[in-house]
Amino acid sequence: MRRLVVLVLSALLGAGSSIVLVGADSDRTITIRGDERFVANTIIQATFRFSPGPLVVKSGDAVTWTNPATPEPHSISIVNQGDLPASVEDVFMCSVCNDILTAHGIGPGGPGPSFTPVLGNAAAHQLQAVGDSFLIGSSSIPGFLPTSVTETITAQSGSTLFYLCAIHPWMQGTISVN
Repeated sequence: MRRLVVLVLSALLGAGSSIVLVGADSDRTITIRGDERFVANTIIQATFRFSPGPLVVKSGDAVTWTNPATPEPHSISIVNQGDLPASVEDVFMCSVCNDILTAHGIGPGGPGPSFTPVLGNAAAHQLQAVGDSFLIGSSSIPGFLPTSVTETITAQSGSTLFYLCAIHPWMQGTISVN
């Protein structure tokens, strides 16, 4: 189903949506890396990941997420630590991921009329709380969603932000704010 959502999202974006997310200059960059492979009756493999993993920043620092080469769009979505999938079953049954995709206006059939690429404080280019989320485009669909997004981390010092890609929930990261 997630693959269908990605394909329909790609088609909708290819139909002419124009979304621009621009932020401040960044001093930290998280690169989305990986690929996927499918051989019928043999293997399905996806190595998408955030690199580097855990990040330590100061409140007010800018962080840039970039997707220079993966063939699919992704989300960067702040969630509660307890909502992070911890097993293969959790990945495929990720209810918080479905909630995030629904909030973005993406249902089982793909994006709908309420499609929204940015949620919560991310609309003001800030990440500070659960519910902040944005979509980032892919190199295979140039120009419809940005492949680089900069957000300012505005969470209080001493907090940790847990995030994942709601489309590929094994992609997880943390930002410790000092």
